[in-house]
Amino acid sequence: MKPVTHFLLALLICFLFAQPTYAQKSFSLIAGAGFAELIHVGARYQQEQAQWGASIGFAGHSLTSYNADILFHFGKESSLSSRKPWYVRWNFTYLKEKTEYEKINTSILGARIGREFNISQNFGIDLDAGFIFRIDEDKTQIKPRPSSGWNLDLDLGVFNYLLPAVGINAFYKF
Repeated sequence: MKPVTHFLLALLICFLFAQPTYAQKSFSLIAGAGFAELIHVGARYQQEQAQWGASIGFAGHSLTSYNADILFHFGKESSLSSRKPWYVRWNFTYLKEKTEYEKINTSILGARIGREFNISQNFGIDLDAGFIFRIDEDKTQIKPRPSSGWNLDLDLGVFNYLLPAVGINAFYKF
């Protein structure tokens, strides 16, 4: 397995076994879609009003994301959950893209605000939005691209590093 996969598995195991288990439902499975997490599946562990989680995402056969999240919940309590519905989320995403012409590895930090909508005591959906900041990008050329005759080099200023981010997740609490 790759070093990033080892890191995310170790992070998840540490959070799952480092803290005692409480009577409340503290473990959640998640599935969702977002930028930059892609279409992803993962797990989160809750202690009081904080959650830690990891997920892996895919888009096509050439793009993979590895994600680590920290969420802090606030606001009034929900009638269906002890977890407060509003949250602030910080996340780290490592994107790997491989095409026949190049390999691109990108590290991203994100900050979002979101809300959970509990459908039952065990199931719900959350929506969030915020910004992501590209920390590092490493491109490795495999072979030269064929020339198309166009030579565009767009300088987007701050948007080369800072982009909007959105996400939606379905969760099931154990």
